[in-house]
Amino acid sequence: MYEKIYAEILSFFPSSLSEIVNLNKNIWNTAEEIRVRLGQAICIRQSSEEIFLSKVVNQEDMLRLLENFSNNSIYSVQSELNNGFITLKGGHRVGVAGTSILEDGKVKNIKYISSLNIRIAREMKGSSLNVMKYILDKNNFSNTLIISPPGCGKTTMLRDIVRCLSNGFEGFKGNNIGLVDERSEIAAMYKGVPQNDVGIRTDVMNNCVKHIGMNMLIRSMGPQIIATDEIGGKDDEEAIRRATYSGIKLLLTAHGDDIQDISKDIMEKKIFKNVVVLTRNNRPGEIKNVYKLKEDQYVAYC
Repeated sequence: MYEKIYAEILSFFPSSLSEIVNLNKNIWNTAEEIRVRLGQAICIRQSSEEIFLSKVVNQEDMLRLLENFSNNSIYSVQSELNNGFITLKGGHRVGVAGTSILEDGKVKNIKYISSLNIRIAREMKGSSLNVMKYILDKNNFSNTLIISPPGCGKTTMLRDIVRCLSNGFEGFKGNNIGLVDERSEIAAMYKGVPQNDVGIRTDVMNNCVKHIGMNMLIRSMGPQIIATDEIGGKDDEEAIRRATYSGIKLLLTAHGDDIQDISKDIMEKKIFKNVVVLTRNNRPGEIKNVYKLKEDQYVAYC
């Protein structure tokens, strides 16, 4: 794991921040984020603890690191930066915070970068095996919503379910899947190539607002299943209804602690046959509750 993280992340750190490269290699087996804040020490967040380095990051360190991540061409990643992040080879994502320059109510540029949040991408193939038995009925997939608070593994779970449904497996024929990846977290496209395995029958609409991407996929790609992360808002709800009217199945996620946290406008329509709630008591992706739609009511299944 260290060799991969070094090649795709750590090798971009300037010599002034070389302390991070010289850390114990075992740290990177469980590291989830690297927080780089101007005027502060670098923080490496693991699942259960944080490690702070001694070197305080200055403006030159921050600029050099950002230039390295953009291959010395910040202009080439400007559109991504305007959305608050850069996607690296390997699927890692660099979140950016600073002073926003607005034009017509939209972010035109970010200057005076003050923070970088490097999220280390980890595919967990097979992580959806416990969930698949709840969302398939006689090897038929039906509309499924995955709910969890932040950091409980819903994006990782979504990605692995997409991979399985796209590739197919014994008793289940692979489906054409339209994946809307608004923040480049699921497929993690890099120069048009998914850095994460999302299956052989998956078409990705990358860096696109969810409801727009869903409507584009319906019109252009003929998906059997549409998947996207973190739905919310009236526009998403309208796109969801349009997909169901078109006979397309849905695999979606949403923020929440349980089913009661989800918009009534969505749940009262009884669009989803399966609702899976995740938690993180011992590890990301643990199942807290599963609800099944029975006689027009959601009933706890486990």
